[in-house]
Amino acid sequence: MNTPVPHDHANHPDLPHVAPAGAAVMEAVDLAQSYEVSRGLFAPSATVKAVAGISFRLAPRSTLAIVGESGSGKSTLARMLTMIERPGAGSLRLDEVDVAEADARTLRRYRGEVQMVFQNPYGSLNPRQTVGSAIEEPLLVNTTLSAAERRARALDMMARVGLRPEHHGRYPHMFSGGQRQRIAIARALVLRPKILVLDEPVSALDVSVRAQVLNLLVELQEQLGVAYVFVSHDLGVVRHMADEVLVMYLGRAVEHGPRDAVFDAPRHPYTRALLSATPVADPEAKKERIVLEGELPSPFNPPKGCPFNPRCPLVQERCRVEMPPLEKKGGQLVACWVAEG
Repeated sequence: MNTPVPHDHANHPDLPHVAPAGAAVMEAVDLAQSYEVSRGLFAPSATVKAVAGISFRLAPRSTLAIVGESGSGKSTLARMLTMIERPGAGSLRLDEVDVAEADARTLRRYRGEVQMVFQNPYGSLNPRQTVGSAIEEPLLVNTTLSAAERRARALDMMARVGLRPEHHGRYPHMFSGGQRQRIAIARALVLRPKILVLDEPVSALDVSVRAQVLNLLVELQEQLGVAYVFVSHDLGVVRHMADEVLVMYLGRAVEHGPRDAVFDAPRHPYTRALLSATPVADPEAKKERIVLEGELPSPFNPPKGCPFNPRCPLVQERCRVEMPPLEKKGGQLVACWVAEG
């Protein structure tokens, strides 16, 4: 897996990416999403900024990992990328078309090129639908293929994910969790999308099965040339899968860069804390455990200045009043006033 390197971009000149300029299959610029939330009968509603200005470029055959704690906005970003919900602000371009403002016809084509694999393989499959029907359904909805052609395409994809032909007529309850996730992956890839968004795809699986599914995803990417947006909180998995890492905190990007730069020389205190909590296989390796004080701040009332300042061990007065920009420091982009360049 190649290590990504920074490339120039007209609107975001410091935006890191593994691909030459102009080669991106997806480009997000300042994506944002807010929700109006009721706080009771007599209380005024509140605005929650779930995602606040996320930008990235995704190249063919590359993997961008989105990491962060629960509540950081990862899943909201994934839903916007798959157009399950429209972005509240910003642009999302696919093949130079801004689909954030696209009409229904354009969106239908876009959704065929960007598919999603959900976290729970038990809840993502219809228990009354056979495996073959589930995998063929996207072809039935989005193509004019005949029944025989749909079946042939489904059987081919089943073989690619390690399922046998006799599984075509069976039901989801007859399979293990790992096999169900293979079915979900086959269903997502049967349209041959350009991009696959994976929302915690192995977190619900047994540890013994996770490596098999991750290795399968790597093989499928090599075979089909699909790009991945890999949403996860497990940094051990991210290091195995990613070319590029974007770290989110309270809806914002706090660090973004090539995988090796982020893992080997993290600049943001939050990234360092996340990495310090990642288990290491070497029993003799010594690691400094960084324990963050307090909980993730309420999205109803985010702190002023840097959103991480109430928990940051390096906090300074400037951090409490000014929002740091995402700027180049070392080999990655970092939003921190005290991060070393």
